[in-house]
Amino acid sequence: MTDCTWPRLPALATGALCGLLLALLPTAPYAQAGSDLAVNISADSARMDERRGVGTYTGNVVVTRGDLTLWADRIIIHAPERRPIRMEAEGNPVRAESPDLDNQPRIATAQRMEYSFDDEVLLLLRDARVQTVTEDARGDRITYDLVRDVISIEGTSTDRVNITIQPRPE
Repeated sequence: MTDCTWPRLPALATGALCGLLLALLPTAPYAQAGSDLAVNISADSARMDERRGVGTYTGNVVVTRGDLTLWADRIIIHAPERRPIRMEAEGNPVRAESPDLDNQPRIATAQRMEYSFDDEVLLLLRDARVQTVTEDARGDRITYDLVRDVISIEGTSTDRVNITIQPRPE
């Protein structure tokens, strides 16, 4: 009589070991993505329009979600049915900070920013700038995919795109 449980034991042990290793590994910065992350807002004043699902926050506004922190003079959050989908920020300038995929600092500044909660894309408008450990990018309009760490920069006919790339520190 053959024992048919023997061939399954290595597969079960391997699966359990993989699960244990995954549980012990530190999570990557982009692993925080998801609609289940809370949005925390601090401001001098707030106005909530529940019917339209729009909140307007003014005065020293700070918004945090996962590892993203954004500072602005005024922020409007569109959250129909209390589910944040889009944020518009204005300031002089608006500032956003979030670590890159290597957990290095990245700082974005602009006069206006828009953020999509679902795909984690930050749109910087007017005097846009993104700084990382190895890059300093400037333009009139920057689209920054925070999950994929992909940046697209547009200039104007009078204000060209400027990028400085530093050697990566060893």
